[in-house]
Amino acid sequence: MTTCARRGRKGLLPALLAVALVACGGDDGPAGNAGSGGFEPPPVPAEAATAVKRACDTSSPTIERIQDDGVLFWAIAVSPPFGFESEPGVWSGVEAQNAEELATVLGVDYDITEYSYQALPHAIVTGQADIVGAELFVTAVRRKLIDFSRPYYQSGQLFYVLDRSPFETIDDLNRAGVRFVYGTGTAQQQLANKYIPRAAVQHEELGQRLLFHDLLAAGKADATLSQAAALKVIRDRFTRPPLAAIGRHGRVTGKRASSREVIDPFDVAFGLPKGDAGWRRCIDAWVRDLVDSGRMARRIDYWLAQPVT
Repeated sequence: MTTCARRGRKGLLPALLAVALVACGGDDGPAGNAGSGGFEPPPVPAEAATAVKRACDTSSPTIERIQDDGVLFWAIAVSPPFGFESEPGVWSGVEAQNAEELATVLGVDYDITEYSYQALPHAIVTGQADIVGAELFVTAVRRKLIDFSRPYYQSGQLFYVLDRSPFETIDDLNRAGVRFVYGTGTAQQQLANKYIPRAAVQHEELGQRLLFHDLLAAGKADATLSQAAALKVIRDRFTRPPLAAIGRHGRVTGKRASSREVIDPFDVAFGLPKGDAGWRRCIDAWVRDLVDSGRMARRIDYWLAQPVT
């Protein structure tokens, strides 16, 4: 396989670009930079389902550009276990495998480029990316700029605090002097504004972390938010000091958060350019096959169980 470096499309706004690393494939098929990094996740199918092929064989400016250039430009943000670098320049996780699979569907290579969550919609608007796959929550603010595919996951949230802390309920967190930190985009900020408006809200770069355990442990923050689905992983991994989860009705004591405990679950979908109906039909058909076949659930379950932070 021949490899080459890519830096995305011409005219890329420097302020939007954080990292762009890719390996271009030869005759072996799509390569990209979603390496295994020592992991053994469920395999990506070598061939697309007939219904997906048919849906993607359609009139679409985006598909035409992708196939003319031979590259799918995929925008990502760091959000373990959905997207993270398992080693420098090697993207792993749910979204890295999604990028590899969609490139296979289209018969092209792929370029995974990292952006901040705030910049992801602009990567679509400015034409730097064909799709955003970054555990992207569907929000009204983002809908003003981009379209979304049909959802492929629902990401509920929980507040996380030190187990030894006095905080038992969301009302306990909604007080002046409580320091809340978030790091994965505007959706968590919106939840903080809704549920704990009296708290001091701050943003930090999450980097490769699953959540801000280090800031809580160091006494630099009192609470944060993270995925409800990762509750068991968070409890098992972060034990010095241990954490507690707070849901809609107080501390979560079970192994998993029930639907009544999860805070305002967000639909997760792929971000797409506005106005390209053919591209959206293609992606929707692919998402339907991902979900109905169980591949997406197996992919998410695998990566949630990995020690990736």
